[in-house]
Formats: sequence, C-alpha cells, structure tokens
Amino acid sequence: MDAAMAGPETCDGDPRGLDRGAPAEMTIIGAITLPGTERSVADGRRFVRETLGGRHPAGDAVKLSVSELATNAVKHTASGTGGQITIRLAAADNAVRAEVTNDGATGPEPRLANRPEVDAEHGRGLILIDTVADRWGVTRSVDRTTVWAEFSY
Repeated sequence: MDAAMAGPETCDGDPRGLDRGAPAEMTIIGAITLPGTERSVADGRRFVRETLGGRHPAGDAVKLSVSELATNAVKHTASGTGGQITIRLAAADNAVRAEVTNDGATGPEPRLANRPEVDAEHGRGLILIDTVADRWGVTRSVDRTTVWAEFSY
C-alpha cells in the first residue's frame, strides 16, 4: 500500500499532537458554525471565498476540501440529523489550514479507502483532499470529530 492510501494523521483528542510538522504560528482567520444541512455546504464554500478572498493562491483547493468535508459531516455524522458543523480557517506564512468539526461520527474515523469504481457515485471526497492538500488528519474527542487539511502556496 502506498503512503497516500495509508490514511490521515490521527490524534484522538490530544490537540498538542495535532500540529506536529504544521506551519508554525497559525492564526485563526475565521470560523463559522452552520446547521448540519446540505445548504451549509454551499455556505461553507462562500465562507472560505469571503475569508480568503477570490484570488487566494490556495483558495480553490481549500474550497474543494471544505466542501467535501462539510458534505461528509452532513451525510455521515450526527451533524446531519439536527446538529451542526463548524468550519475554521487558520493561516501562517504561505499556508492555510481548514478544519471541519462535526457532532461526532458513530462509525470508524474518516480514512482513505480503495479507489472507487469508475462509475461509482460516491467515495472520492477524501481522495480529492489527499490529492490537493499537503497533509490532512482527524482529531476526535468524546462528542466531536474534526477533519483538517493543510495547504501551502
């Protein structure tokens, strides 16, 4: 199995381990909490565009990743059954970090699976994120799960 298929970096509820190797001195540049509905996926993309600006060098990759992570949160976690999602953006010199926090998954944590069949309608979200992000990972606490991705430019 190649390194990309091995899955994300994981940190079960220990925020100190979350930023190993991350750009130093990340500053939160925006956060928004939205209802766990399909409409919030578009609102999340708009939030990224408005926060980073329309011409940000990592903007397209961050919007794509937030869209995929928000969709997964709404479809596969308690956020989609009356809960909420929180999108947070942080920045450092030449790097952006996007986080989507959901109300907690009851199943296994997000991971890269085998590549889907060519005509499959689902299963490409994390593959896309793995392709466009420099690194990504999962942090779980008792009642929340955060999936994050980092992008350099």
